[in-house]
Amino acid sequence: MWGVRTVVTPVLRTLLDMGPRRLQRRLRYEGRQRLDRVLQPSLALALAGASGKAAPWRLEALAGLAHPGLTPPPVATPDQLSFTFLQDTRTLAWPIPWNQADWPRLWQFHLHYFDWARVWLEQALETGVWPDQASALEPLLDHWMAANRPADGDGWHSYTTALRSRNWIWLLRCCPALATPPRLQSLWQQLCWLQAHPEHCHGGNHWLENLTALAIGGLQFQGPRAAAMHQRAMALLERELPRQTLADGGHEERSGAYHLLVLDRLVELAWLLQAERGIRPAWLSTAIAAMVRWGLIIRLGDGTFPRFNDSAADAAPALDLVLAFAQSWLDQRAMAGHGLRARLSQLQVAALVEPSVVIGTPALLTVLSDTGWTLLRPGGGWEIAFKCGQPCPPHLPAHTHSDQLSLDVFCRGEPLLAEAGTSVYGTGADRAYERSGAAHNLLQLGRQQTAGGVQWIEPVEVWHGFRAGRKAQPRQRASGALGPGRWFVEGSHDGFDPWGAAHHRRVEVRLCEADGLELVVTDTVTTSAALRLRLWWHLGPTWDSRRLRAPQVQAEPDLRLTSSWVDTWMAQGFGCRIPRRSLCVQGHLPAGEHRLISRVSWPAS
Repeated sequence: MWGVRTVVTPVLRTLLDMGPRRLQRRLRYEGRQRLDRVLQPSLALALAGASGKAAPWRLEALAGLAHPGLTPPPVATPDQLSFTFLQDTRTLAWPIPWNQADWPRLWQFHLHYFDWARVWLEQALETGVWPDQASALEPLLDHWMAANRPADGDGWHSYTTALRSRNWIWLLRCCPALATPPRLQSLWQQLCWLQAHPEHCHGGNHWLENLTALAIGGLQFQGPRAAAMHQRAMALLERELPRQTLADGGHEERSGAYHLLVLDRLVELAWLLQAERGIRPAWLSTAIAAMVRWGLIIRLGDGTFPRFNDSAADAAPALDLVLAFAQSWLDQRAMAGHGLRARLSQLQVAALVEPSVVIGTPALLTVLSDTGWTLLRPGGGWEIAFKCGQPCPPHLPAHTHSDQLSLDVFCRGEPLLAEAGTSVYGTGADRAYERSGAAHNLLQLGRQQTAGGVQWIEPVEVWHGFRAGRKAQPRQRASGALGPGRWFVEGSHDGFDPWGAAHHRRVEVRLCEADGLELVVTDTVTTSAALRLRLWWHLGPTWDSRRLRAPQVQAEPDLRLTSSWVDTWMAQGFGCRIPRRSLCVQGHLPAGEHRLISRVSWPAS
């Protein structure tokens, strides 16, 4: 009975949270993809409105992006090429295969993004010289067009099409000699295809990527169809952006990495609108300003940010770079340099003043109530991030983790207590672990099974690679000062209600002499039936056991607790994991109320 519940119920909950309208859109989206794959490419293009001659390219547009004297790299067709994505290097013989069944799908997506071509372009803009491997740029552009028929493979997925079309635009604008008629024809077809295959069924960052790509793409061509593409994308973006921007400025998916990706795209669009149409839409300014404020709030001492939900360290440009880019547009101050962001900011702003990230003095206590994050900064470089909030939009659980009431501790950005983070996408065991409660600093409850194992309950019922059923909602949130150098934050959730249990966590911090820190975490569990518990404390990879004591856990005398050390990892990006140690405290909980107190302290240095 329990097994059926864990398989069927999450699926039903996920579908119910999607709602009939989004479900209908999703079925239509998937059905359209299946239909396209069985049609002749010419017919698939015709249905997408992408057949026929491309709209004329606007030769005069964005002339300031072109690097003086930058010519296309010398053409050389290679015997083989090496690409490194997600810390995974693969050497491909020419002509390269663009789609392979045995490749990780995210790696294949990266191949189709052409982000690697933007990296080559950035180097050429900064130095005036293309990197050696860029000699294959033109063969790769032309081979992609020849080898990827419409609807065939991941190259025509709406998300990869959005990212690639934007990268192609930067290539053709910064180096106009690359803009050959066949490439312009292909770019126009890709934009028309994207418009006919919208990801509004998914929402979130995918939908915003679609819309910003179409808004930018429509500005590159002449004629009524291009104008309509741009205007429609802008109208949809104006309607969608306020929905996806929370009242506290965060993006609705509650991921620092995706927040930065969205912000970076919006600023690119904002500079183009100003340069090409002389406008600064108020709704776009409002969203960018709010997202910048949020980015400044979550910024840790070393320029990183909390990694709640999917937020791989290398999934987005550096926080300070994106904030500086956004601030340049808000303040109308051009960025110094020759890279693409700098050149965009220089299109209409004459004075070159490198915008800085104005950090200021972080607040001792910051509550991002809509995002569900609370940040404590008592001084001495200490930063504590606590999560208690809505885990994700009901319809969009793709990047959420089961991490309600988890907390991480940093000192000047260095993680001392830290969740596993994100190192992989997909549907494997590692992905399931990194999304589970066991990968975070929290307390788990479970039911003893007759076969001898324990079925651990996930308050955020993550399943598959990007799904979630039950999504625990927050309650009893509070925070404040307890006295000089002392602060608290607390909360609970409804994720254990179906099992007659409740969990409340209170975190207290005290700044000690010489800027040391003491952390006390009190977990109170009330249950109407016997349950198992498991409490995790994941140490940072640089934890020095000779100098730092591990967390000490106390409970009532009648609770039998056992402690063990487990070899785990902390993700440093996709495909990159650092070994570390984790303390796991387990025990049996009889019916009633129980309290566990965890203490840990650090010296100043």
